[in-house]
Amino acid sequence: MAQQTFSVGKAPRVIITRIGGDLSVRTWKEQAISVETEGHGTVAGIHPEGDTLTIIDCDRDIKLIMPEDAGIKSSNVKGDVAIEGIRRVELESIAGDATIKNVSGDAGLENISEAVDLTNLGGDLTVTNTPILRVRHSVGGDADLRNIAVIEIETIGSDLTVARAESVMVSTVGGDLKAEEIATALRCGVVGGDGEIKGSARTGITIGNVGSDLSVSGAAYIQLGNAGGDCSLRDVQGDAELGYIGGDVSFSGVGGNVQVGRIGGDASLKGLQASIEVGSVGGDLSLQAAFPVDSRARLNVGGDAVVVLPDNPNLSIQANVGGDISGRSIIASRSGKMISLNYGDGAAHLELNVGGDLALRGGGDPRNSSSTSGSWGWDEFGREMSSFGLEMSKLGQELSREIAAAFSEASWSQGADIADSIARKAEEQARRAQRKAEEQTRRANERASRINVRFNDREWRLDPERLDRIKEQARRVISECQRHHRHQSRHRHQHRHMVCRHNHLMLHSKGRTTANRKVNQQRMGMGTPVPRHPSQRPSIISSRNARPFCA
Repeated sequence: MAQQTFSVGKAPRVIITRIGGDLSVRTWKEQAISVETEGHGTVAGIHPEGDTLTIIDCDRDIKLIMPEDAGIKSSNVKGDVAIEGIRRVELESIAGDATIKNVSGDAGLENISEAVDLTNLGGDLTVTNTPILRVRHSVGGDADLRNIAVIEIETIGSDLTVARAESVMVSTVGGDLKAEEIATALRCGVVGGDGEIKGSARTGITIGNVGSDLSVSGAAYIQLGNAGGDCSLRDVQGDAELGYIGGDVSFSGVGGNVQVGRIGGDASLKGLQASIEVGSVGGDLSLQAAFPVDSRARLNVGGDAVVVLPDNPNLSIQANVGGDISGRSIIASRSGKMISLNYGDGAAHLELNVGGDLALRGGGDPRNSSSTSGSWGWDEFGREMSSFGLEMSKLGQELSREIAAAFSEASWSQGADIADSIARKAEEQARRAQRKAEEQTRRANERASRINVRFNDREWRLDPERLDRIKEQARRVISECQRHHRHQSRHRHQHRHMVCRHNHLMLHSKGRTTANRKVNQQRMGMGTPVPRHPSQRPSIISSRNARPFCA
């Protein structure tokens, strides 16, 4: 065993060209480098030059003790490598494992034949060509990982780039996540910035929270809790399950069921092949789907909606629309109505609550079409979709906790402070997006609940409160009219009674006058003698048997 010590200045560097055995590096407080070879190992040469120490061709194990501010670059190591506590590490072509701990700066590793196990890196990490990479606790800077079969990372403080990996599991990414050619699985708890993922038909994707935009191209399925910005999905073979999307949504080619809690902006859904359920869309909707038999689509839309129907659809549509409706052979009033349409046997079902206009395109003429001014349970529909949105909002927290728990069970917990800080920021962004979506949904529901009233060439849109006030005013007017009508009826009856009484008295008076005139004429010899007996006298109309004119 040979040992040599070399004094060095600040930030020294060691370069090793080849090691026939293992490499071990630890630190001490001395500003010097100790080189120790095991057994009868030989070293072709050791050359100090300034703050750089070059070791050429060591045929056995070698142990180095270095200052904490030192860096090392080693290649062609036939055994394992263990490095702890220094400033910088560069390794290339390592035949065994590489274990690196508590490095304050950057680390670059290439062509590591066995596993890489890294704990606490202060700077950037670059790893290429290794079967397994495990990063415990945290990487303070960026990480660029390529051609790695299995990746397990607790925390990346900044951006993470992954290319050509079999499976990836990351608890927290503080910045952006960019992953391409992921073969089987990508699981990530929190992404603080944007996410861009390119997978394949076999790639399962699970992400808890994304602080900004998310773009996914190629996946077997996707689960996403929350995204603060826009979300784009393309070529997803199976189901897509998403909680909250703060911005716009663009889906193209989803083979399984689509479930989305709430969308803050516009939604463009094209090439959907199964059931669809969207709790709310704050903006406009563009929907093009296959609507297969026994599928069900339910969407709550705050703005306008355009639905492109397939050729020869087998579909029933029920929609509550706040604005205008357009489409082929649709019976509908001008605005503010509920419509029911049937195409074919109506084996698939589409339910829409649209605050703005609804346009149906393609699909030919419906077998039947009807429109009513009532609602067939849209309040219940709204409650169900709101409950669905709230339930989906829990997805982000559940996924993040599930992924974090996997690292905790493996005792990967010292990076929790950084992970919690980044997670809180991402969750706050998601909450802001959620509040924005809720406010847009509230406004959309208000718009959807208004009723359009058209009279001649003028149209008014009335909200429920104003409509209730108008109804109450109408009830009061009707009640006042009824009361006034009863009063007028009583007045007319009394007037009629007084007229009848007057006529009756006039008739009675006239009868007595005529009878007396005849009696006087007879007494004066001008007529027939008047019988003395009352029964023989002329009948005189009395007030007791007079028949009134009004009878």
